[in-house]
Amino acid sequence: MPIALAESAIAAGREVFIVAIDDDVNPEIERFPHARVRIGAHGEFLRLLKKNGCRDIVLIGGINRPDLSKIGLDFAGIRLLPRLVRWLAQGDDGLLRGIAGYLEKDHGLRVIGAHEVAENLLVPEAVLTTASPEERHALDIDTAIRAALDVGARDIGQGAVACRGVVLAREDDSGTDAMLARVAAMDPAMRGRPGAREGVLVKLTKPGQERRVDMPTIGVKTVENAAAAGLAGIAVEAGGTLMVDGEAVASSANAHGLFVVGLSAGRIAEARR
Repeated sequence: MPIALAESAIAAGREVFIVAIDDDVNPEIERFPHARVRIGAHGEFLRLLKKNGCRDIVLIGGINRPDLSKIGLDFAGIRLLPRLVRWLAQGDDGLLRGIAGYLEKDHGLRVIGAHEVAENLLVPEAVLTTASPEERHALDIDTAIRAALDVGARDIGQGAVACRGVVLAREDDSGTDAMLARVAAMDPAMRGRPGAREGVLVKLTKPGQERRVDMPTIGVKTVENAAAAGLAGIAVEAGGTLMVDGEAVASSANAHGLFVVGLSAGRIAEARR
């Protein structure tokens, strides 16, 4: 996602500078002006932004919740520590809201959403694949919508998997891929399988979520993991989900016989009733 965002930003006439947190990042960032910092080097992070004239900032890509006792905070990080502890206690959304507010109010940066830079990365309200959801999938989509909204309202996750009207898994802080791996490990009698696919993954924004910093995201890996779990398809919130390389996602889904669909706000609201 950071690479796709950088490419879209440059195509729109923006200058780009990437700050990679830690070393476990896509090596393709080498194609762009960039720097790497360890997660505890907060002062260096701020210095890099200022040195490179950054005014707008997009927080994008996955990062695990830090263990504050082990990340080796620098002086700037230590000064921020009391607020970090308070934000962490408020859940993922509270943490991200706190960081965004701090960067804006204390350092004059403008935090913007990836969708504001690259609207082309948003999933449209449409069926994106050769396969389409059938009438028999409606119950699973509705069931997974309600489960995803439930975990979202509790700031736990953004997705859920349902099969034959039963919730098989709800996303937690381990993420979508881990949830799909749990489904894949279940008894095949409980789920679909290649050649007889059943069940649907649904991903939605959390109710009241700060969309600038934590929108749901899908990519080819999501499709591959859904296929390995025997699912029939993926349904996500149209206009509220980011998709890395839509052509590759559709191609992978078609190869596995899965559908991928962007759900309208009306469709989601209907499932809640």
